[in-house]
Amino acid sequence: MRATTQMRLFQHPVKSYVIGLMSGTSADGVDAALVEIEMNDGFPLLRLKAFQTSPFSKKLKHMILRASSHEALAVDEICKLNFQLGEEFAQAAIRLTKLAHVPLTMIDLIGSHGQTIKHLPPKSLKPIEFGSTLQIGEPSLIAERTGVTTVADFRPRDMAAGGHGAPLAPYLHYQLFRSLNYGVAVQNIGGISNMTYIAPGSKISDVIAFDTGPGNMLIDAVVTKLTHQKLDYDKEGRLAARGKIQTGLLKSLLKHPYFKKKPPKSTGREEFGVFLAEKIIQKAQRLKKKLKKEDIIATVTAFTAYSIAGSYQQIILPKFKLKEIIVGGGGARNKTLFSMIQRLLPSVQLKCFEDFHLNSNAIEAMAFALMAYETIHGKASNIPKVTGASHPVLLGKIIPGNNFKSLFLN
Repeated sequence: MRATTQMRLFQHPVKSYVIGLMSGTSADGVDAALVEIEMNDGFPLLRLKAFQTSPFSKKLKHMILRASSHEALAVDEICKLNFQLGEEFAQAAIRLTKLAHVPLTMIDLIGSHGQTIKHLPPKSLKPIEFGSTLQIGEPSLIAERTGVTTVADFRPRDMAAGGHGAPLAPYLHYQLFRSLNYGVAVQNIGGISNMTYIAPGSKISDVIAFDTGPGNMLIDAVVTKLTHQKLDYDKEGRLAARGKIQTGLLKSLLKHPYFKKKPPKSTGREEFGVFLAEKIIQKAQRLKKKLKKEDIIATVTAFTAYSIAGSYQQIILPKFKLKEIIVGGGGARNKTLFSMIQRLLPSVQLKCFEDFHLNSNAIEAMAFALMAYETIHGKASNIPKVTGASHPVLLGKIIPGNNFKSLFLN
C-alpha cells in the first residue's frame, strides 16, 4: 500500500524519546543521539537531549572498510560482521542512556541507519535496472539488548519504489530550517557530501537535495595511504594547508562523469573511495614534477571543495536566492576545506550548525531518530523529488521490542 497519507496505527504521545544511531561511510564509529520529539502545529519539533560517539576499534574499522572495498570477502565474514556491528550499535544506545541518566524503559523507539557497505544507485528508472544497497548492523540485536522497538534499514524501501535511497537527511534539514525567511542550504560533509536547498516558505516537496560527490572519505583514504596508516585523517586540514594544489591533476579529477549527472543522484565509496584514492596517488607519482604528500592532500581537498561549490554554481545559484550554507559533518572541522569552499562561493555566507544552537556531529543520527518516529506513526519520510522514488513510502523495517504492544492504540 502506498504511504500517501498518514496511517493512525500507533499512539501519538505528546512527547517521545527516540534514539538515532548512525555510522557513516568513513566508518569511524557509532553516533548516538537521544532526541525528544513532539508535534507542534503538525510539524515535529526536535530537542537533542544527549549525544555520544562510540569509536570503532582500528581492527573493526579495518574490517568494515575491507567489507566495503572491491576485495572479495567471504559470505561468512559479512555474516559475522553484521552481528558484531549490531552489538556495537546496541551498546552505543545503552551507553547513551547512561550518559543522559535516562533509563531504557523511558525510550520509546530506536532508529538505526546501520553501516553502509555497498550502495549502487539505479542507472535508470526502468524497474529491471533498480539500484541496490546494503547496510549491516543487525537490528534484532539492538531490540534484544535494549528491549526497545527498533526501526532500521531505511534505504531499501525507497529504492524499491525506484529511488536512490539517498539522500535521506534532507527530511530533517527541512524540519529544522523551514521557518527561516530566506533561502538556505545545508551542506553535510561526511564520507560523501550532500546538499539540501530550502527556499523560504517552501513545502517539503519543493526541497532540492542530492549528493554533491566526495567528502571526507577520499581525503581520509589519501592521508592513510600517504602516511602508511600513521594518520587516518587530516586534522583541521593542517596537511592540506602546507601543500600546493596541482592544477593539472585537479582539472582531470573534476572531469569525473558524476558531476555531469543531474539530480536526483547519489554516490558512495564505489566512486569516491579507496579505489579512486589509489588512482590519484598513482597519477601524482607519474607527474614530471614530483609532488610532496602535502601537495597531493591539498589537491584532493581542493577537489572536494570544487565539487561542492560547483554544485551550487551549476544548479542552485542560477535559479534561486541563497543567503547561507550551513555546513555540518566531519568536513566542517576541516578549516582548509571550509575556507576553500568559502573562497569559491564569495556571495554566500558559510555557517555551522552551532550558529543555530545545534550539534553538527549529531545531525545525521537525529535524522534517523526522526525517520523512525515518522515510520512508527505511519508517515512517509522520503522526498520523492530528492531520491527519485515514484511515490512517498514508509522507510525502514520494524523490529518489535518489549514495548511494542504499548505503541498501539487502545
